[in-house]
Amino acid sequence: MSKAPGYGQYCPLSMAAEILCTRWTMLVMRELVFGYTSFNDISRGVPRMSRSLLSNRLKELTNAGIVKKTESPNHNQTKYTLTPAGDALSKVVFSMADWAQEWLRIEPALEDFDSDHLLWNIRHKANPHPALPNPFIVHFFLHDQTSKRQNSWLIFEGDQVDLCIIDRDFDVDMQINVTAKTLAKIYLGRAELAEEMANGEMEVLGDEKYTKLLPELLGRSRLANIPIQPEERRASVREA
Repeated sequence: MSKAPGYGQYCPLSMAAEILCTRWTMLVMRELVFGYTSFNDISRGVPRMSRSLLSNRLKELTNAGIVKKTESPNHNQTKYTLTPAGDALSKVVFSMADWAQEWLRIEPALEDFDSDHLLWNIRHKANPHPALPNPFIVHFFLHDQTSKRQNSWLIFEGDQVDLCIIDRDFDVDMQINVTAKTLAKIYLGRAELAEEMANGEMEVLGDEKYTKLLPELLGRSRLANIPIQPEERRASVREA
């Protein structure tokens, strides 16, 4: 396949855009900035991206000197890490996300998004707590999703948190019944957990000594503390 023509400009911005402004590239960069290094973990962060396209994007970023690909001595494990040039892009990734949180209307996007990605992010931000038994299992039931995506389990074990989407007959310690939309709003700081529980939008079942720890256990996106502009000033990427 021939390479897409460039912009034909000497401007450094145009040169950066040739590398970074292809579809999915910035989301792949987000996963790399978050510290994911294996192909499978990066893929879990972009679940609607085909694995073949992800492979191509990683190859492009490697060829550009933004990503370094390394293989284990027996060639059974491949790691993708940011080079110094790639690491310097972290501030670009965060700045774009900060701008979108402050200035974009995200409500239309909440009508159609990947709940697997939401739970993967929640797992990334989840905080183990010394008061929890080991292991501690939190079952999410997203009652607005298809049967394939309704159930997920966060597994707190020691100082690690894992996410499972297969029912392994877990001995559940806490049950959370909620819509994916409400959970996303809480994670992004667009709604408060206590208020959503009080108004019945989120039901939390379990021993009170553990359910009261829920705000600490789940954590929220780093974007949650960014002030949001008034509705009339915000821009839209999709029609409401």
